[in-house]
Amino acid sequence: MSDPLFAGLFDKTITDIPADVAKQRYMTSVAPMAANPGKWVEMPRLPIPTGEHAVIECQGKIHIIAGYARHRVDGNFHQVFDAKSGQWSLKAEFPTPCNHVAGVAIGSKVYTFGGFIEQNRCPHSLCYVYDTATDTWSRIASLSRPRGAISAVALDGKIHLLGGRDVRSVEWHEVYDPATDKYEDRASMRGSTMTQPFVGQRDHMGVVVADGLVYAIAGRMDSYDFNTSLNAVYDPKKDAWSFRAPLPTARSGPSAVYIGGKIVVFGGEATGKVFGTNEGYDPKTDTWEQLTPMAIPRHGLHGATVAVIGNMVHVPGGGPIPGGRIQGAYHDAFTFG
Repeated sequence: MSDPLFAGLFDKTITDIPADVAKQRYMTSVAPMAANPGKWVEMPRLPIPTGEHAVIECQGKIHIIAGYARHRVDGNFHQVFDAKSGQWSLKAEFPTPCNHVAGVAIGSKVYTFGGFIEQNRCPHSLCYVYDTATDTWSRIASLSRPRGAISAVALDGKIHLLGGRDVRSVEWHEVYDPATDKYEDRASMRGSTMTQPFVGQRDHMGVVVADGLVYAIAGRMDSYDFNTSLNAVYDPKKDAWSFRAPLPTARSGPSAVYIGGKIVVFGGEATGKVFGTNEGYDPKTDTWEQLTPMAIPRHGLHGATVAVIGNMVHVPGGGPIPGGRIQGAYHDAFTFG
């Protein structure tokens, strides 16, 4: 712990919550309270406060990649949390300093896609794979269309890349196959035929796989002035989209995760608001319920958005106010117990 990068790890005065955060917090939900609303547990803080970064679980460790950090929007930091030891470390720097990177892990490798060079704009198409065994990054096939704020999720050994933004929000849906290093277009979120519903172009969504289906929840069209509560479901066998019960609290930039048979959606932002609201969805009953709000409301975790280890949903970093002015070293975890 002699490295100065770690000097503030246990000194909370270095990353105190700003006074204006309380004025912008939104903690409520119109959904009925769950019988088991779960709880939040404080975890060791990040060495480097970060936001608009990728959060990826890989073999019991949490990888925090790129994002806003140290008053810059083109971070290349690669922070890793070992859940067993409770320790943070720094790994090989990310090759292209940027923000809003999408990422996901398959086996022992971490894959990243796109991102913005400037603050929420100027997207790139570069994609990489990180080998945890050798601590090295390598290039993989680039995106056909540059964009950032993509939502990425792994299903059956392939990676679904949904939405994002180039200059405006897009409806694109591509699938990357690590075995062939190639992309394939799938039914877009706009709907490819008249029989498919309009899901629309979106970015900053919460995306999760549950029971073989891909759920794309909430998000925005172009800015958080135009947030949505959409709960759209993609069936890979039919290559088609459908709608389910909408998220009770519309927002963009939320985190989403499937745990304990429920899809849990928390955090996010809107004009003048940052959300601590936490809502759970039951895919079997198509119903939502209210869960325990975040202890520190925030937004700005991308890619796989959160990391599940055991029965704990880890939420490291993020912004405690709308936009990117302040980044957090906060790290807590949600659990149903």
